[in-house]
Amino acid sequence: MTVTIFAAASPLQSLKSNYPSTLTILSRLSCRRAGTRFNSRGVDDDGHVANFVESETVLWHPSGLCFSYAQVRGSVPIFWEQATGLLPNQQKIQITRSPEATQPAFDKHFEQLELTYGNVHILNLMSATRVGEVELTARYQHHTKHSPLNRAIDSEGPSEHRLIQSHFDFHAETKGPSGYEAAGMVRRLIHDRADSFAYLLCDTIDQPRGNSNRSEKPNKAQPTVILEQQGVFRVNCLDCLDRTNLIQTILSQMAIELFLCHRSERATADFWMRHSSIWADNGDVGTELPNSWPYLTHRAGTFQDIRRLVVIVAADDRESTQSKWR
Repeated sequence: MTVTIFAAASPLQSLKSNYPSTLTILSRLSCRRAGTRFNSRGVDDDGHVANFVESETVLWHPSGLCFSYAQVRGSVPIFWEQATGLLPNQQKIQITRSPEATQPAFDKHFEQLELTYGNVHILNLMSATRVGEVELTARYQHHTKHSPLNRAIDSEGPSEHRLIQSHFDFHAETKGPSGYEAAGMVRRLIHDRADSFAYLLCDTIDQPRGNSNRSEKPNKAQPTVILEQQGVFRVNCLDCLDRTNLIQTILSQMAIELFLCHRSERATADFWMRHSSIWADNGDVGTELPNSWPYLTHRAGTFQDIRRLVVIVAADDRESTQSKWR
């Protein structure tokens, strides 16, 4: 999903351009543990979880500057099932394997995430009072505590953990008069970690062709990585749908704010309205996908391969976009 940000509303005002920027949300649903909503829960023996989605926020400016920020969501990575039922919140949750039998699959899941993204911060949004969600949270914390990634590693600075878990009871925090606006309080839990994870930033830089003859073609602009994202937030609620999407909207906004802060710039209210709107659309589509698994086909390549292509395609589209808006 992409929205156009016209030059007057672009948060990158220091980059003079009369051409529009684009804001894109790319959500990629894994096919490794397919299944409809209540028929596919938790993890398998290979470490793949149900409803696993990588969402990437891409802000592209016609000057060639490209910002990207990735985050993931997925079912609680333990072995559990949930019976179908007609009444909301009445579907019984059952954990089907012991902690000892679950830990290997749990570790595989997070080792794969750490290999792909770096450090992982779990943001668990499940209720601290609802039956079933309480048990899942307790087991989630148990396995996180016993994960090899949770052991502190020595570095040049303070020791750090490659796997951290935070619990934010979404329903409890948003049941007051402020409603869903209170979800913004999640910032206090993750502010420091979000700053350390940073974001991906690329720019097109003229590369010499190796020929000093000025009569030859001018230097070709090549996409160059300036900064890389150093970690990822893994967000979940019970279904990894509405609650998760709202919190991921906030995470995306925090990353863009950090990017703009580094450039001493600020976004307009119109930009943030468009940002919230496109994330709401992303949530609507995400709600439909878990019930549309028969139509999902396997595609080769990993999320990381596709993310590399985004920067290249954005750079290739630069001149075509400028031609379109002339």
